[in-house]
Amino acid sequence: MPRFLASLRYRFFLALGTTLLMALAALALIAKLLVLPALLKDERLYASQELDRIQRAIDNELGHLSLLNKDWAVWDDSYAFLRGRYPDYPSSNLTNGQLFDDANLRLVVFLDTAYRPYRVAGIDPDTGDYTICTAPTGACRWAAPLVASMQRHVARERAHTRHTWLHAWPTLSMVSAWPVLKSDGSGPPAGWLAMARGMNATWLVRLKASTGIAFTATPASDAADADPPLLVRRSDDDMLATRRLAASPAGHAIQLQATLPRDAFQTSLGTFRFALYWTLALVVLVVLVVLLLLEMIVLRPLRQLARLTDRVRFEEDTRVPAPLTRRQDEIGRLAQAFNHLLAFQRRRTHSLVQLSQHDPLTGLANRRLFDRRLARALDEARHEARPVAMLMIDIDHFKAYNDHYGHPAGDVCLKRVAQAMQASLAAPGYLLARTGGEEFSVLMPDTGPAAAREQAETVRAAVEALGIEHGTAPQGDVVTISVGLAVSTRLDTPTPGALGAAADAALYTAKKAGRNRIAAGPVPA
Repeated sequence: MPRFLASLRYRFFLALGTTLLMALAALALIAKLLVLPALLKDERLYASQELDRIQRAIDNELGHLSLLNKDWAVWDDSYAFLRGRYPDYPSSNLTNGQLFDDANLRLVVFLDTAYRPYRVAGIDPDTGDYTICTAPTGACRWAAPLVASMQRHVARERAHTRHTWLHAWPTLSMVSAWPVLKSDGSGPPAGWLAMARGMNATWLVRLKASTGIAFTATPASDAADADPPLLVRRSDDDMLATRRLAASPAGHAIQLQATLPRDAFQTSLGTFRFALYWTLALVVLVVLVVLLLLEMIVLRPLRQLARLTDRVRFEEDTRVPAPLTRRQDEIGRLAQAFNHLLAFQRRRTHSLVQLSQHDPLTGLANRRLFDRRLARALDEARHEARPVAMLMIDIDHFKAYNDHYGHPAGDVCLKRVAQAMQASLAAPGYLLARTGGEEFSVLMPDTGPAAAREQAETVRAAVEALGIEHGTAPQGDVVTISVGLAVSTRLDTPTPGALGAAADAALYTAKKAGRNRIAAGPVPA
């Protein structure tokens, strides 16, 4: 860990700084993943609604054209004309272009019941001349594409009584067709009357004025792979919204493109940024205030307490300063508790040392205490030329006992065996220790081979006399022990390791010879 992180102050600074950075990152993610997409979605919806307004205006124009078309189609003179009973109809009603100028019409076509052209009248868009013909040929050949579109629509949709559609080629037009009936609506249709209104510059200016939207209408391909994007944001100030409307002939469409301002988006974005900057400033201010309060209320007193704990290692009577213990808060209670803890620690140190040297299950000395006492006994024997005996004891087939009776029963067995061996030791200076799972050791200072063997037999017999049932033992039916004996009688006493190795080798010999017995081994010089 870096040195500066050892201080709680800098760790708080780092934690709060990291929290601040995470808050900034969270705000940035919120802006990127939630707010900005929502604003862009609203802008897209706005563009779609504006295009809907344009389309509704076009639909209204189609509706007006349809009403005009109906007035002419449901007229007795038109009905008589198609029945061949009013030959002067064209000269009375279609002799000049005034009708077309007044109604902003481009073409009027009468179709018979077989959908063939009966009369074609209109204004040539290339020359501006008014022409009237019995078919879209000769002077009226300019009308041939539009007449063919009318024929196809009426023939395909003849089950309907009314038709309106858009025409995209070679020029943009709105078309309406009605069956020609008597004025009272009776009788079979005498044919069809179709009218076309050009979507020219004059019409476009008028529609822009009515909608308040700057847009264009142009012919386009209706191929699926050529569909343009709905919205193109050309700058921070404006965007281009595009929509294609189905039109005749097949494979063609009318493309609407509206230039729209981005005022609402920029206003909303500016409002969000303003709120974001104020939020950031508030977060930074809160973090700074929290750091200042932490320093004054928590960190400074904790540093005093920390300096005190450093001195406790060397000064027995160190006490917490009174200003800290007089505080009526958590730090004050911590300081008071620390004072009590110091006193308690001093009282418990001795007990803890004792506990660290004994086995918690049996209460006997553990290996640490046994090794220390063995080394000290051998050192004293070396100087005073006294013998030292050591027993290494192992409970026979204890693993099988545990497996058969269970570990709780095994623990009870260990404790009973330990108690029996402890009670059988003759001299008070002898030390019995648990040095492994089922392994015990006995240190017998100032004890020669004969006395040591006698003591070993007493211990073995005491365990066997317990009569603890051991139904899985290969030999006998009670718990027994094997004992390895090693005695140092030389003036040049062995090391603790050598004496222990000799006792362990003797223990191995006892096990190999059939267990529940004692074996003595030589001690290497």
